[in-house]
Amino acid sequence: MAARLAAQPEERWRALFACADALTPADLEVSWRGGQELEPGVIQMPYPVYGEAVQRILGLLGELGAVVVFGWPDWVRGNPLWPDGRGLDDAPVADAARLATAIIRGERFSDGTIEQALDRGAFRAVLRRLRRWFDEERPATG
Repeated sequence: MAARLAAQPEERWRALFACADALTPADLEVSWRGGQELEPGVIQMPYPVYGEAVQRILGLLGELGAVVVFGWPDWVRGNPLWPDGRGLDDAPVADAARLATAIIRGERFSDGTIEQALDRGAFRAVLRRLRRWFDEERPATG
């Protein structure tokens, strides 16, 4: 997995880290919409709305190959990295991609998974671990 990440263009990594560095507390706020009755007996389910900066980072994680195909539902069960990313700083970079995947794919099945990752620190833990890998561990390409 590290080789796949290392093959991504440096400018794309720099864009990710620039977005991460620019995050403000307001960028991390999540609003919820929906929940109203659309017609008698039909209620729209509430859903989270993430800010533009968070959505940009999520998109860049996908573009960089940090969202991978694997059995993430089984991976999160009993995993100490889930749901807050505690211990990710010392884990292999592949675990940062796995946690990013679990967060992003988890949102498709449970609205608010990304919000939970923002609130509990997992989102920033993924970004922090990817940055350390990029700065200190990434194999030289060329």
